[in-house]
Amino acid sequence: MSLFLMIVTTLLILTNISSVYLAKRSLTQITEAAAQRGVRNLDLDAYYRSQYNATKLALNVLGEGERDPGIPIDCQKGAGDALDSISQLGSNGSGLIRENLTEIKVEAIECDGFQISLRTSATVNLPFILPFTGIRDVEVISEVGTFGERKITTNYYGINIG
Repeated sequence: MSLFLMIVTTLLILTNISSVYLAKRSLTQITEAAAQRGVRNLDLDAYYRSQYNATKLALNVLGEGERDPGIPIDCQKGAGDALDSISQLGSNGSGLIRENLTEIKVEAIECDGFQISLRTSATVNLPFILPFTGIRDVEVISEVGTFGERKITTNYYGINIG
């Protein structure tokens, strides 16, 4: 009888652990989707700030030009899009959200002009409440950062040299 109770308890614990793992993966996917949606907002003023001329073209082709820091992001629009994405994914019942994942909250959004980082948290309702513990739910946290990068090309300023 004690062996049977031990096996059942182990199965309950493993089921709870796998449920938390799958909910954490779901939260990470939601956070990644929101970060990708936020990073797509191009900051036009920063992108076109320095106009390229023939001297800069020659320096860049020879490899002596400036290093590319990445694609500038409009942080205000990016943060708004990321928040909208999380609220839409949380409300429309898409396939990303598990049934036991509730109360998705955005803890922090950071943007430095080239990268967006999001930290989200959610509550996972456990499928089984273990006796004598009373633990009904667990909080999981996901932190994701993303940046936009340019495609490597041999087409410089409309001139294909490759």
